[in-house]
Amino acid sequence: MKTTMVLKNADKINQILKDIVSDSFKEIEGEEVLLCMECCDVDLFVTVDSHEELLDVIKENFELDEFGEVLDNDQFIALMKELDEYYVQLHIESGFYDYFPAGTYTVNGQEEETETDILAPKGIFYAPFEEAVKEDK
Repeated sequence: MKTTMVLKNADKINQILKDIVSDSFKEIEGEEVLLCMECCDVDLFVTVDSHEELLDVIKENFELDEFGEVLDNDQFIALMKELDEYYVQLHIESGFYDYFPAGTYTVNGQEEETETDILAPKGIFYAPFEEAVKEDK
């Protein structure tokens, strides 16, 4: 995990992110689900909205106002963007998912194209399309 900001608790943030990736996979394991990488299906900004512990751990690296809000919002957003890139990479490298980069794939004998990168639970799809389910899954 690389960030331009020195984090007080990088190990803690890293572990929570890894746990979220693992837990998210367990929720869809074996299901015919395609996750669009550009459609907020894998997006840290969305994740922190429902994961208070992660948000609190990230906020530990900032000065907060009396309401618990980050004072330097620009620096917070910059860090979140860096962590989001790492979060996406964690999904790709986790071993839980098949990664299908944008491009052309042959599905049922026909060329199909996707303009977005796609993740799917490992072993379910042979291409990033709903009709590309492996028969021997």
